[in-house]
Amino acid sequence: MTLSSRRILPLLLIAFSFFILSSCKDQSRKVVKIGYMNCNNEQETKHRFVPLTRYLSDKVGVEFVMVPVDTHDFEKRFNQGEFAFTHTNSLIYIVLKERKNLTLVASEKRGNFGSRSGGAIIARKGSGIEKLEQIKGKKFAFGPMLAPTGYLAEYDLMLRSGIDPEKDFASYTIPSGSFKHEKLIYGVMFGEYDVSAATLMDLEVMTKEGKITADDFTILAQTPLIPYCTFGAAANADPALVEKVRKALLELKPTDTADVDGEKVKVMKAAWIDGYEALVDKDYDPVREMAKRVNMPPYQKF
Repeated sequence: MTLSSRRILPLLLIAFSFFILSSCKDQSRKVVKIGYMNCNNEQETKHRFVPLTRYLSDKVGVEFVMVPVDTHDFEKRFNQGEFAFTHTNSLIYIVLKERKNLTLVASEKRGNFGSRSGGAIIARKGSGIEKLEQIKGKKFAFGPMLAPTGYLAEYDLMLRSGIDPEKDFASYTIPSGSFKHEKLIYGVMFGEYDVSAATLMDLEVMTKEGKITADDFTILAQTPLIPYCTFGAAANADPALVEKVRKALLELKPTDTADVDGEKVKVMKAAWIDGYEALVDKDYDPVREMAKRVNMPPYQKF
């Protein structure tokens, strides 16, 4: 063995030992999966919530893994045990609460209305549609069917106003593909639909980003404000772990960062949120009442 080889060998042994110790440390951490409901698409969901997942891992001492899940598959995959924690809209939370006794962990805050949001029914400014009763006989567009403020709340508002979407429109549709919520707003702006549902959050964000202006649309009606994005935990999740996750979410600050691909990323900025709030299950009762009136899950009667 040469002199240089004898010098290099101890360094290699030290590096190998460090690698083994690091691997053992990683393997010793409990792995827990969080299912995140895809809103616009999977890529965007990962971009937004990988930093938050890393933050929770660091704060709680558990190896959290994010699982992007399409809305229509969410209940099935949760029932199959793919993940123990959930990040969904308020309607999916209620479905899992009623059917699987999901535990409420924390509610997301974002925009002008904090942990709540609402829906609106909009027409293009100058279209001649100025009042809600004028939407009968028009072409209408809804957001995804399980969207609380893109479908449920607007459908309920119309029923309570004497408008039956199944009978009173020339047609109604739900846009396909990604970014369905933005497509509702652009569809009205460019004349594909006469009227559409629109979440107040999307109107707020698109205005802030300069994609639209307040003068582009007439808001014909606005729904009540209801809780929106919500963290939940499976009924059999460790109560101590649930409390640690809740505490970490409620303590999240704008300055908190997470390491993602060697870069320090601000967690709240990446996730487009303003923090989390500790709501109680009763705060979701208005969503339940809407779902019952509209004959939506988990209360639908065939």
